Amino acid sequence: MAVVEAEYKTKTKEFGVSCKVFPDDMEEALEKFSGKKPDIRSGNKNDINRLFESYFSTHLKASINGKRIPLHYLGYENEQEATFIYFNLTNIAPPKSIGLFCDIMYEYKEEQANIIHLIVDGKRKSFKATAPQKEVLF
Repeated sequence: MAVVEAEYKTKTKEFGVSCKVFPDDMEEALEKFSGKKPDIRSGNKNDINRLFESYFSTHLKASINGKRIPLHYLGYENEQEATFIYFNLTNIAPPKSIGLFCDIMYEYKEEQANIIHLIVDGKRKSFKATAPQKEVLF
């Protein structure tokens, strides 16, 4: 399971996205994606950053008001049993709609589920996406 949290703040015009995954599952998905077995916890950080950036540019996308916008990859960090991957966009006008395309780890497990939270100025909506569902519109 992956948990994706997308947050928009009108005051700063920022759209931030974080993705929480379990490293062992993510490593399996990354191996299927790249053909190489990464070590998220102790592998070369630059190599893992490149791999995450490539993987997530394919498997996590956003659209604002119906227009696809590229997420800017910021990096990742490991915390105890989970890995967090971060993205952001700046100078985004207040959206009328936000869409998220998310098929993280679908190629790894057919029963993969992704929990998606969208927070706009403190108001939260949540959704559970399971394969083959890939897009959520708020």
